[in-house]
Amino acid sequence: MPIRELTDGDDLRLNEVFADADTPAAHMARSLFRPSSDSPLLRSVIAEVVPEVPVGAAAIAESPLHPYRAWVHVEVAGEEQGHGRGRELFEAVCAETVGTAVEGLDLRARVQADSPGEEFAQALGFVPLTTTRVIKVAAGALPPSGGGRAEDLEIVATGSVKLTKAFLAWYTAVNRDDAAGPLTIGQVNNAFLSEAAGAHGAALLDGEAGASEGTGLSAFAVSYAREADHADVQGGPNQDAEASAGHDADEEPPTELIIGSMYETRDEAVDTTSELFTAAVADAELLLARLSVDADVVLEVTSGMPVVSALADRLLEAGQASELYRYETLTGPPADSH
Repeated sequence: MPIRELTDGDDLRLNEVFADADTPAAHMARSLFRPSSDSPLLRSVIAEVVPEVPVGAAAIAESPLHPYRAWVHVEVAGEEQGHGRGRELFEAVCAETVGTAVEGLDLRARVQADSPGEEFAQALGFVPLTTTRVIKVAAGALPPSGGGRAEDLEIVATGSVKLTKAFLAWYTAVNRDDAAGPLTIGQVNNAFLSEAAGAHGAALLDGEAGASEGTGLSAFAVSYAREADHADVQGGPNQDAEASAGHDADEEPPTELIIGSMYETRDEAVDTTSELFTAAVADAELLLARLSVDADVVLEVTSGMPVVSALADRLLEAGQASELYRYETLTGPPADSH
């Protein structure tokens, strides 16, 4: 099967043969199908059965906030799957990384749960690392709570140093299984809390369920501009630029929200039966309730977030939230081992 480097215009040809991407994560992964570059570091290839008629593509890209690994995405047109074309593309793009900074790095693949993509990744030797659920809470679904806690709630600018330091500690903690690099305050602000990232509001909640260092901060929330408000912004709640999801074209898009619990930054093992854990879940719910009074909210919850995961489980069980979709992040051996 002829495989060559991906060039300008190939992304448009690929869109003609691929099925529509049906989740923001799929859109993000497909955005890697662009010409190879050194800054940011990206290697990409495309396969054609006849000239100008692609059947699939593959890409490996650096992850600036996670410099110890690289992203990989392989996709083959539906009618061409099952004939080994995906494996050929994967091996070809791995060969392109030789001599680059991503050579020798472990790989990460993000796929929709229980999909052919997950089966393909596992066939290549990838294994599950984390699960991410995207849930939606309808406006007013949670009764306003936290009476008497007004003094604990502080609305802050997204550029707040206190917020940025808390976000850095939390992001590092919830990514223990997929270690982030040594991040600066500036990097965190640019990636998650800047106008370019779509951040437009933040709140801090003090309480006893915070970090073991006793900073007094229990939880924080960051909201992001709705899709209609930042259609041209490249960024969002995480470095992978998740877009708003789960709404019809004629409906107002939901607000994207990150809720971080400082309980999750504790070094000791999480004790889900402790009073502090229960208090941490209650604080996270308080923030969510206050921020979803007038607008639908979309919340991304990973398996590395025990507090927010427990809250999501309770809301889903009670019918106060719905799961839009879930995806798996899988880890695989370095590209040079294939």
